[in-house]
Amino acid sequence: MKQPLHRRFSIPSHKRSLWALPAFGLLLIAALWTGTWLQLGSTERALIGAETHNTENIVGLFERSTLRVIKDADRVTRLVKHEFERHGELDLPALIRTGQFDDSGMVVVTVADAHGNIIARSQPAAAFNVMDRDYFRLHAEHDSGSLDISKPVVGRVSGQPTILLSRRMNHRDGSFAGAVWVVVTPQYFMQFYDDSDLGRQGSLGLLGLDGFFRARRVGGAATTVSDGSESELMALAEANPAGHYEERSSLDHVRRIVAYRKLADYPFIVTAAQSTDEALSDFYQNRSIYLVIAAVATVVILLFFAVITILAMRLSRHRAELRSQRRFLENLVDNLPAGIAVRSMRPNTYGQYVLWNETSAVTFGITSADALGKTMQEVVPMANVTQVAELDRQLLASPMVQDILQVRDLPGKGRRLFRLIRAPLFDGEGRVEYIVTSAMDITEEHARTDELRLASKVFETTADAIVVSDADDRVVMVNEAFSKLTGYDAQDIVGQILAESPFRPVDPAESAARMERQKRDGFVTAEVSRCRKDGSPLSLWVTASFVRNDDGTIRNFVRVFTDISLLKETQQKLEQLASFDALTGLPNRRLVHDRLEHALMRAERHQVSMALMFIDLDDFKKVNDSLGHDVGDQLLREVAVRLATCIRASDTIGRVGGDEFVIVLEDACLPVDAVRVCQRIEVALAAPFDLDGHRLPTKASVGIAIFPTDGTDAATLLRNADAAMYQAKRTASGRFHFYSDVNAQNEPVAAAN
Repeated sequence: MKQPLHRRFSIPSHKRSLWALPAFGLLLIAALWTGTWLQLGSTERALIGAETHNTENIVGLFERSTLRVIKDADRVTRLVKHEFERHGELDLPALIRTGQFDDSGMVVVTVADAHGNIIARSQPAAAFNVMDRDYFRLHAEHDSGSLDISKPVVGRVSGQPTILLSRRMNHRDGSFAGAVWVVVTPQYFMQFYDDSDLGRQGSLGLLGLDGFFRARRVGGAATTVSDGSESELMALAEANPAGHYEERSSLDHVRRIVAYRKLADYPFIVTAAQSTDEALSDFYQNRSIYLVIAAVATVVILLFFAVITILAMRLSRHRAELRSQRRFLENLVDNLPAGIAVRSMRPNTYGQYVLWNETSAVTFGITSADALGKTMQEVVPMANVTQVAELDRQLLASPMVQDILQVRDLPGKGRRLFRLIRAPLFDGEGRVEYIVTSAMDITEEHARTDELRLASKVFETTADAIVVSDADDRVVMVNEAFSKLTGYDAQDIVGQILAESPFRPVDPAESAARMERQKRDGFVTAEVSRCRKDGSPLSLWVTASFVRNDDGTIRNFVRVFTDISLLKETQQKLEQLASFDALTGLPNRRLVHDRLEHALMRAERHQVSMALMFIDLDDFKKVNDSLGHDVGDQLLREVAVRLATCIRASDTIGRVGGDEFVIVLEDACLPVDAVRVCQRIEVALAAPFDLDGHRLPTKASVGIAIFPTDGTDAATLLRNADAAMYQAKRTASGRFHFYSDVNAQNEPVAAAN
């Protein structure tokens, strides 16, 4: 009785408990990574906080340094302003000599009058006017009473970026008397950078509230270029005069911690920044180590719990697998197509059958109940007992696989041929414990093998070439006759599609048509052309058919090729004899008549004229009578050669009998072209022929009939051209005559001489 569906498909409790092992391992891994990330995050935040505090300390120091620098420069401007306004004039060298201010070159003091002319300078330089300068115009327009710090400008004397710290000077009545300014370079404010600990990618900046940097160093390089952060910085400074923030610079794409302070007495903001990545470089390196350790621990945990889980699952499945394997082996042995029998070689059960599968029962007609526990003498026919006993002795003496053929007479089946494969099974000490015998009835297979061997012999010994290909027309075999006929060995063509092989058809379109007929009718026969391996042409008669599968689909193509080259050659020779003159090689009367018929059809179809010329040699009979027929034949051959040079390739010349020749002149401009051909014939025959020591002069008479004037069919044209030729002979030797003139006046139109 089958169990209910939910019982058959429910997961046993011991299987559910197995999943607790990997689940626990995953929980350990999750806890490991959670703790690792929390610890790393906490450490990173602490380090960033420490670096932020450090940066704020640095910007505080930079603020004091900047204030000191500005006040030092402002002290100089106040001193000069005081001296000028008290005395009405200024002795700048005296101030320098008395050490009132530093003249080291870092600070240059310049004084200009109300008209912008330089009246005093701490370092010598060419005279120039500053009335057009923004800072000068600012002081001239109103008295702010405060120090003005300009944007970086290019100095007229130095040609380098400079910053001017300037104050207005007044006369005693309060009117504008000029200006005094201190010229410094941006580096003047950045001397603090070298003493600060900002790293290789740190930065310092002095930003005016007008949005322009007066001095700035980024990564050790001086610059006043804006990176877009000053707008954010000014907004923060407006809300809070001191603070910090993080930014990624658009100049060098470095992420930095920025601390800032707004100067109390001057319109400036000082900034100091450290690279976050540089400040946390040690942390990042240690973080990689921690992550590697966590990854290794993860792998170890995974491997540990995987091994434990696998072992537990294997243990839980072991007994079930053993039962399943036993059932599988029993079913496998019973369903093998070969009869399997096992006999014991143990002393207490020697010779008894311990296994007898269902195939053995069907093959030998003995059930397993009748065989198991019995000895060989009780199961094997007596005629085979002696052979089996000898085989047992040989196998026990030299344990190895035996492959033999055995004939048995079975009740109701007659004589059957079996292939027996016998193999030993050993015990733990290496002794033969069992003998396994596999028996296959190969009676029909042996008969089929004989048939195949006979078919193969016929295939190889037949005189015709045979090509067998698969359903894709890929060649699978050729016989010896094929190689002898074509010169291609099997390796030259086997494995290739026939239409793409060296033995491919020379007429692809016709070959495709033959294939369609073959698929429709089941076979096809035809004359085909191929080429041998050496390139020579080959005429063949092919018979092509199919071998089909049981479902009707094509399994193989079979083509049988018969060599008909000799037959074709004989046919061509017969056609040559039937159509060409044996003596001169020119077309004979039959072929001339055929070509004339075709020429007439073309002329009629295209509505054009054509001409037929009848040529007869003068006094040829005298040559035959006086010198013999051999000389006459030589003369005819030579005349044929010369006449062939007088016409075009599209024209036809033939010998119609004795010394009579005919020319079919197509696509001609008549009668002019006919006259020209006659003139060429006259010139060609003018030179005597040297034959066997005889010098023979020759002339010819020519009659010309024109289509359609002188006839519309071949017989009429031939008759009328012949009549015109006789008229030419009667008129004079070596002349030509048109039939139209014979018919009308019986007079020649022109003479050849």
